[in-house]
Amino acid sequence: MRKETRERLVLPILVPVGSLAVIAAVLWGFSRILLSVTANAATGTALVVALSIVVFAGIAASRPQVRFSAVAAMAGAVAGVAMLAGGVALIAFAPKSEGAGPQGPAVTVALVAKDLQFNPTKLSVPADAPFAIAFDNQDATIQHDVQIFDNPDRTGTPLFDGALLTGVGKTTYQVGALDAGTYYFHCVVHPTMIGTIEVAGGGGQSPGPSEGVTVVAQGLQFDTNEIDLPADTATTITFTNNDAGTQHDIAIFQDDTLAKVLFRGDLVTGVATVKYEVPALPAGTYYFHCDVHPTMSGSVVVKAAPSGGSGGGGAPGPIPGTPPPGGAPSPSSVSITASGLQFDTSSFTLPAAGGTIRFTNNDAGTQHNVAIYKDSSAADNLFRGDFVTGVDTVEYQVPAIPAGTYYFQCDVHPTMNGSVTIA
Repeated sequence: MRKETRERLVLPILVPVGSLAVIAAVLWGFSRILLSVTANAATGTALVVALSIVVFAGIAASRPQVRFSAVAAMAGAVAGVAMLAGGVALIAFAPKSEGAGPQGPAVTVALVAKDLQFNPTKLSVPADAPFAIAFDNQDATIQHDVQIFDNPDRTGTPLFDGALLTGVGKTTYQVGALDAGTYYFHCVVHPTMIGTIEVAGGGGQSPGPSEGVTVVAQGLQFDTNEIDLPADTATTITFTNNDAGTQHDIAIFQDDTLAKVLFRGDLVTGVATVKYEVPALPAGTYYFHCDVHPTMSGSVVVKAAPSGGSGGGGAPGPIPGTPPPGGAPSPSSVSITASGLQFDTSSFTLPAAGGTIRFTNNDAGTQHNVAIYKDSSAADNLFRGDFVTGVDTVEYQVPAIPAGTYYFQCDVHPTMNGSVTIA
């Protein structure tokens, strides 16, 4: 290449571009060092390097003529100072890792707030380790949060107090390690939104009650075409949606005509895991699918527990929900109507094995529901029906509840209430 061409064309382009590339590489490498140390160490290291640049630039500028060799020497000296200062900072001030695992919580649990209720209402995390709550507020324009307490009354200073989140929105709460035991959470704005956290010792998950089955959705298909559930017993389906950004759910129907829905889980946007509380179902074979993608489907086989009697051909046991001999029969279904911001009854009766509430909301444009609690404090929820905007009618499938007298109300209008007798 001719000297004239090199000096007039190539060097005026090559030198600035090459210098920018070198500067960018140095800055990127130096930033990796600063991001790997504590904030105070990063500030100190940056100041040392900046001071070295000023000193070496001053030395170079004091010469009568600044040659390329002088600039290169200055750059090399600054790079040497940066490497030395960065190495010292990494050795002395890099955050210490706890063990060989990755930083941050080892467990993340999903929690959804929708229609003024949490889903799921039971969370399980390991003891003595921080965890995260991936919180999804799906109630538009409504504020929710999560507070965790060490007592079932949810009183006193909370162990964790999450920031309020106005829906629709998502956030991740970082919760410190908890000792093994049972903890209780609620929403500070809506204290009837409650749940429990089982913290298991030894780093394992709390076994808790029967967890039912696990179903995974991935690649627009379920990992099974058959779900087996126990008959006449409320249970859970742990549902994991692994299709990122895609909504799935599990809905159970009487048959593939979809004429009668027995259970419909909330839609879950992946990647996330929820626990569906499935009410007691009689023995039989049913149909399930994803409401968003009906080709994702299969059968639900509900089986009665094996008989403990001797031999075969014995007389069948009593039908679930029927009283013992001599007792008055209790209806397996009841009808309740909401009109004029009041229920048409102040009491109703259901069998202990579970039953159906046919709920009609005649208040046009107003939301109501039917929720059953242990007592009038509304602290211990036994069943919560979905909110219904009137005018409309739905059928609630109430799970098995021990015999006794309980309390029911509308969660939107708690003055609408009464008593429930489980026979």
